[in-house]
Amino acid sequence: MTQPTLVSIAQMVGTNEDAIEAAVREHARLVYRIAYSVLRNHHDAEDATQETFVRVLRYGRKLEGVEDPKTWLAKIAWRVAVERSRRRGFNQSLSEAEMQVPSMQFRSDLASAEESVLGNEMTQLLTLFISALPEPLRAVLRLSTVEELSTAEIAQVLGSSEASVRSRLFRARVILKQKLASLGK
Repeated sequence: MTQPTLVSIAQMVGTNEDAIEAAVREHARLVYRIAYSVLRNHHDAEDATQETFVRVLRYGRKLEGVEDPKTWLAKIAWRVAVERSRRRGFNQSLSEAEMQVPSMQFRSDLASAEESVLGNEMTQLLTLFISALPEPLRAVLRLSTVEELSTAEIAQVLGSSEASVRSRLFRARVILKQKLASLGK
């Protein structure tokens, strides 16, 4: 049995096929990046992306009344990814013991090799520190930095106020700054 295509599903549910196809074309990368930022796995993110667009098809009639399709899709993608991570019992929070990662000192005669290693190390440490943030702070930081959503868009996606988003973003950045500053001590 063959899988129904996006077009055939759209025709079955009676949605505006062109609007949905345009939304998929324009926002598929955004939806994937949001899913990946939550799930941290390529295959799970692809599945979540497909599920997001299936939900769009299911609720496609609402697409015509949406003022900002990007934010609407981001909200759906975020919810799908969070639901999937909860279903599989995925917890990205790290304990304090896991946070005590020693900063490795690499010595090299080649400056470019040393810079490359230190750059990779810093990326890993930042990823670790971001993963250790409480979920509300981590969510806001990811949507702001990775997805480059505005505070208004983040507030819509998460269902909170803009003031709350700004506060969480500020606290997340302060925590990261403190953790990075403690590495130099």
